[in-house]
Amino acid sequence: MAGEGLIKRSVAGPVKACTCKLARYCEVVVVDEFRTSKKHFDCQTTDDLTNQRVMRKCRDGVVRKVPVHKVLHCLRKHGGCGKSVDRDVNAAKNILSILQNQLAGISEQPLRLRR
Repeated sequence: MAGEGLIKRSVAGPVKACTCKLARYCEVVVVDEFRTSKKHFDCQTTDDLTNQRVMRKCRDGVVRKVPVHKVLHCLRKHGGCGKSVDRDVNAAKNILSILQNQLAGISEQPLRLRR
């Protein structure tokens, strides 16, 4: 099957070793990053962000609209704000808000970021 192998569902890279070593010197808080790059931080919409699309000349010479993986767009037609955001920056803001909630004693994930 596609997508199955040694790496499926395992922690990427040396994260566990780094976490253990870091835990010797400070408190390590684990944050579930589920859906943090797909939900817009600013407008709190419950719909997923969609890939921004640009016109690009493909290898066959035809100009087509192709998705840009790194840039996501919050659609107005789904109640969003219409902004385009960098997926990594958006995820970092969502993760920071989850961490701030955890540190404030709110252990529950925001509804839009729950599994």
